[in-house]
Amino acid sequence: MNRKTGVLVHGCNLNIENWRYVAWGDPPDALGRIPQGLLSAFEFEAEKIIFGTGASKKTFRLGDSDQSGKVLLEAEYSLEYLTVHFDNLRKFSAWQKAVPATHDDQAWSELKASLLNKIELDTVSQNTVEELKHAAKIFDSNGIEQIVLVSSPSHIVRCLRDAATVFATEGKFGKFSNHLFAVPSNTCYEGTRASDVVVIEPPHRPDRHVVPTHRRIQRMLSLQKLNPNDLIQLIEDFDDLLQRYEQRIYNDGSS
Repeated sequence: MNRKTGVLVHGCNLNIENWRYVAWGDPPDALGRIPQGLLSAFEFEAEKIIFGTGASKKTFRLGDSDQSGKVLLEAEYSLEYLTVHFDNLRKFSAWQKAVPATHDDQAWSELKASLLNKIELDTVSQNTVEELKHAAKIFDSNGIEQIVLVSSPSHIVRCLRDAATVFATEGKFGKFSNHLFAVPSNTCYEGTRASDVVVIEPPHRPDRHVVPTHRRIQRMLSLQKLNPNDLIQLIEDFDDLLQRYEQRIYNDGSS
């Protein structure tokens, strides 16, 4: 059974270092969020594509565009970048493999028009959870039955966690819980990789400790709201504490 599919390309803050690489990537093999999102839409034969969000804005100065010089929100900026650079999708090896060789210029133009016509912008959401709720409403109203999330490898894990949480707690969107896919791009935030992501699961194995470490980590992460000086002091204090206990393992041989 072919289910109607919606693709959510998670937004990428326009002011991060090297936005172009994270969002677009580098041919032939470093597929960014936008090209991966469009590729997933093509392969899943998606009915709707959503670009998020409105959490940051920047003046568009890339390529020949009638939007050049205008301040655009994340979703708007991403769409404009795609529109200007759409033909460059053919430079990515994944796109070359996916699109039949029979796609001449006319067929490519038709594919371009079809995909661009499916894109809807989310310029309201300010974070990942809001992005998911907003997208779910749009997908639901369009009869979408399954969702594909697309983001960077260092971000997609949290996107999937938040989606599972939202769909489990928002009753009318529960139908998406069993038809939810997460697809990583090939590009991470500057200087990071997928293995840098730390996942702290609740204790669940009987042969390991049952200390709820994840709750302590959650509490620590909430302290990022502290003013910068206090946050630096927290990290320094925490590092001292870690070193104290690391000493027991590496020097004393005890655990």
